[in-house]
Amino acid sequence: MSLPALATAADAAALDYALPPARADALLAKASVRIRRAAGQPITPSTVVVQLDSEEGSVVLPAPPVITVQQVQAVTAAGTLTVVTGWVWDGERLRLPDPCTTRVQVTYQRGWTVVPDGLVDLTCQVAQRLADTPTTGMATGIRSEQIDDYSVTYAVEQLDAAGDLLPGERTALADALGAAPTAWVVKS
Repeated sequence: MSLPALATAADAAALDYALPPARADALLAKASVRIRRAAGQPITPSTVVVQLDSEEGSVVLPAPPVITVQQVQAVTAAGTLTVVTGWVWDGERLRLPDPCTTRVQVTYQRGWTVVPDGLVDLTCQVAQRLADTPTTGMATGIRSEQIDDYSVTYAVEQLDAAGDLLPGERTALADALGAAPTAWVVKS
């Protein structure tokens, strides 16, 4: 199942991007895939399950923003799970009722219910670049072409990023999302 695009053709038009109407949705979907891949974390709401060590009865959940914490379970040394009740999510840390709990498995929903404006703009920008980039030679790795008195040379950055984000786009993505997560997803 494919995820929804991070921006719409109406968003692109409102931000003064000139996407070809017949290809706008496909370009925005392609740009969204590239942005999600580069992000290294879910952007739209998703449920994740992680196992984390607690420090003095509290846990910081990775990959904010956290929408809701659904379940907390203590993890024993043998790997068995026991439901924890009485925990509190304060918006920054998960507070456990027993400070002796050393490892927990947390099920929570994270992501943006409304895509941030910076990501909408970045999605439209990437879609516009994809629309404006000729793919005939780039798809096969050709750096330059010449026919009679016409010649074209593709920028090395464009060739390198033909299937990815450009360095400036990666910077804009990092600014919009913050650091990539450092936790292992047990189940998503």
